[in-house]
Amino acid sequence: MIINEWQLNTKLNTALQQTHRADFALYLALLSPAVDEFAEFFTPEPQTDVVKHDIYKQLDVKKGRPYELMDGDIEVLAQHSQALINNGFAQLKLASYLTPPPLTQFNDKARLDSAVWQNLSLHSRRRLEQPQQPKPNADPAALYEVLQQLNDKAA
Repeated sequence: MIINEWQLNTKLNTALQQTHRADFALYLALLSPAVDEFAEFFTPEPQTDVVKHDIYKQLDVKKGRPYELMDGDIEVLAQHSQALINNGFAQLKLASYLTPPPLTQFNDKARLDSAVWQNLSLHSRRRLEQPQQPKPNADPAALYEVLQQLNDKAA
């Protein structure tokens, strides 16, 4: 599957220069519509040391619970139903603020309805199955050599 212009080599440029409109339109239609997969955004990332800051620990804030059903949530739901039976909606609201209930049974982002899956484009399906295409490794020394060659030719 063709994702960005690098995979077409010079075909897109040749079709544009020789005014082959049909070929140019075909090549453009084959490219992925995702902006973050364009060749100009698909540059190698330099390897840097990442300093990780834990903002939750710095501010002493408790992380939010995951959306899916976990162990012990059945008891929480039983407490919420008992609060609703005993004291009504006000008590249920307070109980849900203190111990939030699960929002879904499963938390699987890749789980889609078959009707939705059938209506997705090929590029969207590919992105769901293979989230990221591997980026090439950055080599600053090689970039410096290329810039020196360009500078020598310009002079």
